[in-house]
Amino acid sequence: MKKEKRSLFDMVFGNKKQEKIIEEQFKMFNSYDSEFTTVGNNIYDSNIARECIDTIATHAAKLVPKHIQNSISNHIQGDINYLLEFKPNPIMTKYDFIYRIVSLLYTDNNTFIYKQYDKNGMIVGLFPILATQYDLYETETGLPVLQFRFINGQTYSLLYTDLIHIKRFYNRHDIFGENNKILNSPIETANTANEGLRNAIKLTNNLRGIIKHTNAMLKDKDIKTSRDNFVKDFIEMGNGSGIAALDAKSEFKELNLKPITLDKDQLEQVNHNIFNYFRVSEKIVRSDFSPEEWNAFYESVIEPLAIQMSDAFTVNIFNKKAIKEGHRIIFTANRLQYASLQDKIKLLQTAGQLGMLKKDEGREIIDFTPWGGEEGEKIIQSLNNIDSKIANDYQGGKNNGESN
Repeated sequence: MKKEKRSLFDMVFGNKKQEKIIEEQFKMFNSYDSEFTTVGNNIYDSNIARECIDTIATHAAKLVPKHIQNSISNHIQGDINYLLEFKPNPIMTKYDFIYRIVSLLYTDNNTFIYKQYDKNGMIVGLFPILATQYDLYETETGLPVLQFRFINGQTYSLLYTDLIHIKRFYNRHDIFGENNKILNSPIETANTANEGLRNAIKLTNNLRGIIKHTNAMLKDKDIKTSRDNFVKDFIEMGNGSGIAALDAKSEFKELNLKPITLDKDQLEQVNHNIFNYFRVSEKIVRSDFSPEEWNAFYESVIEPLAIQMSDAFTVNIFNKKAIKEGHRIIFTANRLQYASLQDKIKLLQTAGQLGMLKKDEGREIIDFTPWGGEEGEKIIQSLNNIDSKIANDYQGGKNNGESN
């Protein structure tokens, strides 16, 4: 029996029944169409824009998603923690998952994540979806449905509530984030500058000029033959002879074409416009930053992303009752990753005075491997901050620790 081949389409959507839609687009408050398209979005083809997007997505992928309840990690409620922290779907790790969410978000300003349920209504998979076009329709009962149109022409319709939607530049459209058309001009200028530099290099490596024949009027065919022979000799000169020949009846006049290129400051300004759009500096992109520069990047870019994803995942995974009971999805980060060793030690000293950290958490801060077990779970605590009676006993303040 021939085994049926399965596609990624089948893996994601399986046998899930598509939502029935009526042939009427979902009505917005404003006059904008109920559609969003990624066709013609070429910012990911720009090397500078891609470097910015990759930098943000790479650092965001270090975030650790957790399911908590009332600020306490919850590993009991289904498999949601396993999905979030290790394997959101069969083809992605946690890192891949967050990287793609953020990469699509900055490329298209919209990211859609499909929640795959089992027959018991439990979430068993989370899939970021990239389509070429997204159209909002409605069901017969008036619920919003998003129809995905993929590059191969296939379409699939899902209830908007079956999706986690994260967006940027959420302004004029009621549902979708704005596109990146405003970035087209800086990218085009940067591409033109790079192309001009490339052409300038070509021009300087090529001999350009005019061959003038002085003895007689030649036929067009003879002029072309004379030119071709000179070009042939010039090419052979580059292969070792070093000599190109003309007879006395011909004269070669070189044309010195000076290509126009941007100077260093102008080129930096062009690139700076793209860096500003993504709110990253060149030092962040080049991984040549100080702790202060890292903190500025974290607070302006990574932290807002963490808050946005935490909110979006929480309200789209838990119902109102669960949220009232304290269930949350949070995306956390180790902000001390790029702090100096001196700053880390100061933090550990303060944490010890306040009893804020476990030993393994402290070892992680200074990049030591955890001890694990009971020892690693002990709280780092200064002797000055423990109960005074215990401190007296420990220090021999009460009969050297002996009873009467």
